[in-house]
Amino acid sequence: MSPRQARRARPPLLSVHDVVSPRIHRTVDGVRIGHLTDIHVRVGVPPRRLHRAIELLNALRPDLVVLTGDYVCFSSRPLPGLAAALKALTVPAFATLGNHDHWSGAAKVARALESAGIDVLTNEHRTLQIRGGTLHLVGVDDPVTRHHDPDKAFRDVPLDDGATRVVLAHDPSFAEALVPYRPAVVFSGHTHGGQIVFKRLTPYMAQRIGIKYLSGFFEIDGAMLYVSRGLGESLPVRFRAPPECSQLTLRSAAAGASASSAAA
Repeated sequence: MSPRQARRARPPLLSVHDVVSPRIHRTVDGVRIGHLTDIHVRVGVPPRRLHRAIELLNALRPDLVVLTGDYVCFSSRPLPGLAAALKALTVPAFATLGNHDHWSGAAKVARALESAGIDVLTNEHRTLQIRGGTLHLVGVDDPVTRHHDPDKAFRDVPLDDGATRVVLAHDPSFAEALVPYRPAVVFSGHTHGGQIVFKRLTPYMAQRIGIKYLSGFFEIDGAMLYVSRGLGESLPVRFRAPPECSQLTLRSAAAGASASSAAA
């Protein structure tokens, strides 16, 4: 195996986090959501990293998996391999599209995902009953290519305090436009965590070109944004931005407060 092939075969890091918010209702406290993004399958490159990420998530047995775009990289030709790999997911999965998907043929990408049993949310939502609670999962189409329509996506989604709204949106900068819809958690990717990271230079350059949310957690007017580094890359190189798959466990601030009161 060449050094380049070895880098491509490098397994992803698994990130496991709790996310606490007063917007997470106590009835969905403990719901676990796996996250994959920016897979960027390529012509002639077996998706070993994707297979390993799916194995890691299946072992954790989340309640659902969400995927937030950029499954391909300028070509739809690798889609059969993508679909074959994603069929191995053992829990319900939901997806939105990213800019590369639209550039490569959004309809083809959506059909491939659906053939793998994944529900593609194109400016729409699903109301899920999980662990006795209700979760409103909203998928906003890609804002980079201007296919987003949050009004349509949130149509009929209750915005009161008793409803837990989780949003899938490829570009994390769009989380600011979601503020009026009061999401609890927003899952995003797109940035690859900077992809090539130098401690001071990369954050500085990202800010200069308008990338405010590079990787990890951010709080935006009451919403928790999680930006994953993703599995793949637009150019086949990473430095200090290792590929990532993740699982977030929803934690209700209200449930935590009740537990603390009971303990006292």
